[in-house]
Amino acid sequence: MSDYLSEVFGDGGIFASRFPGYEPRPGQVALARMVDEAMSGGRHALGEGPCGTGKGVAYCVPAIHHAVKHGKRVVIATANIALQEQLVTKDLPTLKEVLPWDFDFALLKGRNNFLCLDRLRESEARGELALGYGDELEEQLKHIVAWERETETGDKSELPFVPLYKAWAKASVGSEECKRDGCAFYESCYAERAKAIAADANIVVTNFHMLFAHLAVRRETGRDLVLPSFDLLILDEAHEAAEIAREFFGFTVSRFTVTRLAQAAAEEGWGGIARRLRDEVDPLFRRITAYERSANYSKRLREPGFVDVGAVVGHLDTLSDLASERTDEPGRSRDEKNAACNIARLSSLAAARLKEAAGQSDPNKVYWIEMDPKGRPKLRAKPIDVSERLREELFAVTDSVSLVSATLTTGGNFNFCRAEVGVPDDAIEVIAESPFDFSTQSLLVVPDNVPGPNEPGFPTAVSRTLKQVIHACDGRTLGLFTSYRVLNAVYDQVRHNGHRVLRQGDLPRTELSRIFKEDVGSVLLGTESFWTGIDVKGEALTALVIDKLPFPHPDDPVVSAIRDRDPRAFANYLVPRAIIAFRQGVGRLIRSRDDIGVIVLMDRRIAEKSYGRRFLASLPWMQSSRRLDSIPRFLKEAADARAR
Repeated sequence: MSDYLSEVFGDGGIFASRFPGYEPRPGQVALARMVDEAMSGGRHALGEGPCGTGKGVAYCVPAIHHAVKHGKRVVIATANIALQEQLVTKDLPTLKEVLPWDFDFALLKGRNNFLCLDRLRESEARGELALGYGDELEEQLKHIVAWERETETGDKSELPFVPLYKAWAKASVGSEECKRDGCAFYESCYAERAKAIAADANIVVTNFHMLFAHLAVRRETGRDLVLPSFDLLILDEAHEAAEIAREFFGFTVSRFTVTRLAQAAAEEGWGGIARRLRDEVDPLFRRITAYERSANYSKRLREPGFVDVGAVVGHLDTLSDLASERTDEPGRSRDEKNAACNIARLSSLAAARLKEAAGQSDPNKVYWIEMDPKGRPKLRAKPIDVSERLREELFAVTDSVSLVSATLTTGGNFNFCRAEVGVPDDAIEVIAESPFDFSTQSLLVVPDNVPGPNEPGFPTAVSRTLKQVIHACDGRTLGLFTSYRVLNAVYDQVRHNGHRVLRQGDLPRTELSRIFKEDVGSVLLGTESFWTGIDVKGEALTALVIDKLPFPHPDDPVVSAIRDRDPRAFANYLVPRAIIAFRQGVGRLIRSRDDIGVIVLMDRRIAEKSYGRRFLASLPWMQSSRRLDSIPRFLKEAADARAR
């Protein structure tokens, strides 16, 4: 171990002297050593740190050391806000206090997380902030207007509520809509101020979307405009990187995309082109809807020219030309030229995306029609494979990239992650030791009397089994489901069982998590977003019930395209994806060395199908059973052992 790591993590080191009861964690030290080796040698690294490893501190210590001692800027990118906030409100402030190296850190979020003064003034001018809604939207708009007078950061996380999309959209813009340095409020822009602070920081914490936006802009301009230039990069929750990259490097075009541009055209005095756009856009999207409902469409677009977008594209091109001409007109004010420049850019982008989606012109993208809850169509696109782009634009130009996660391996190796993200073959690999003893802390039960997931009686059997688990564990159960359909069917059957049953969607996610933690004996049922992120230590989470193995949905357009490309896609893609999601779900149960609990998986395929062995091999070894009556016996024996 590098001397400085021994001085921090070792017996009698800095942590031992500052934190009573501190004991070095081998897994944490192994991850810290890996990141240090990668940063010192200009290499890339893959590290898996199971729950309880303390991976945030493990990578922050070498990151800080290399930033301060070697003048390197380090970016830490994560998949979710909760981890970013843990880093900037807990881990980094603690390290700033105890480590002997002076450093600065900053959190950099996407532009739409900040109040946009230009958009807010525009909404005020249109009378959109006081329309007498008389509901939650109106109340939120009042709060946002009042908050604007006192905020120093403009960060929406300061608000005492999570703003509705319709409310925040009247006070913020995305990166595509931003007028950049042409905005009248550029000098007082909150997002630009946050960028300036980050530019002076040793450590910048951000998210994957910002990182990928940085790569996209750097590819287009050759300049570091989204993030400050950096030497070293850490990707936490790296198991989500490929999917987020697919989402980011794709696009969406909707009727609203076009009508908003038509509105902008009308406001700039181009009424004729605005009317023509409005006249053509509705028939176009009606034709798209009709095609989606026809026998010719299944899962994704496969027929170039399935719809004629020529009229709308032509009008968008005309609008772009008109706006471009205005930017060169003498006598126009700066604001007029900036507005025209923005319209020109967005019109050209919308036209290009419509043409691409209609023609399906990129062989590395999958295109499809997505219907929103109100039955309105959107044209969507995603790249099928992002590995080559990330290899060229990230790994090849960054001194060192360290990828870490609690679930980065499948079957004990990093092969799937390497292929998905484009990690070079010579990357360092570390699988850190878990601090938990799953052999004594947990039991896996796969009931042998539950029908298969695709059989008609499955939801009823899940309900019956869940009731038994709730009874055996006196509530204290988290149910994870792969679909709302099964969740709602089960909820209706188990809601009246003497325990409080919480269901995803009935309250905000954070509120459900809080109640579940505090009301010991309650039951929480959730779908995809509860498979990750929820952290409940202690007896409040004693049983984890999973309805079935979380395979990607077969109707997913990317899955469909991959299956067409690879005859062995089930083994090469679907199973590894499901293993990682399954491991994330299982990871909700044991969150400390004192936890005891049972995992009940109601999908007998894990025990009866050949691929089930791959799932089992990806879990830590634990006791197992096919019978529910093993649960009370295990809990009693484990509790007795703890008491001794």
